[in-house]
Amino acid sequence: MGESPRHLYLKQVGKLWLYNQMCHTVDTEVKLNQLGLHRYLELDNKKVIDVVGVGLKYFPWGKRKIQDEEYDDFKLSKPSQYEIGYNVLRGIEVKVSKSDFKNGFICTSSNYNYVLAPTKLVSPSIVPKGVGLIEFNRYKFNVYEKEDENSNGKPFKLEGIRVIKKAQYRHIPQFHIDHVISMIAQRDQASIADSLKEVLLGMDNRELVYA
Repeated sequence: MGESPRHLYLKQVGKLWLYNQMCHTVDTEVKLNQLGLHRYLELDNKKVIDVVGVGLKYFPWGKRKIQDEEYDDFKLSKPSQYEIGYNVLRGIEVKVSKSDFKNGFICTSSNYNYVLAPTKLVSPSIVPKGVGLIEFNRYKFNVYEKEDENSNGKPFKLEGIRVIKKAQYRHIPQFHIDHVISMIAQRDQASIADSLKEVLLGMDNRELVYA
């Protein structure tokens, strides 16, 4: 069975929402690295997430202390005065029907896990612990691209999107986050092709290559 237009549309809405959460890299249908993660309920039964974003989150040194001895030529004299930025994952699973919700979704594989669903389709009380709920109101939905400099870094104004239940932060292995970054980066084949084209064109320029 193919993907419904509503499900596809809400994935794109989810991408815009993640960009507004300061994610610098966002994509859909990404297979996650779930090595070592314990799934704590039957609903948590998927491996490919609908939408995932990567963005920096800043932690006080005391909460995410870097062990200096693990790094080459690295030392901070007063580490407590710094906040350190780490990439974190925000994952969204789109649900457009109650049966779709019951089929399961990813609950634990991102630092922040969300369900995005039409208004009143899913009750917050049945959303698993730690998973956030975002409601989409198609009667009130609108989107504007912000152009002013005082937009707090959020590129879009989204109307008709509301967080009903906040997601709780989960500390996951760094290699899970690196895996997502790598998966998304590998999809960007256009830049590779452009680089190859420029290099091949330069082969005929004796000032660049003398062969």
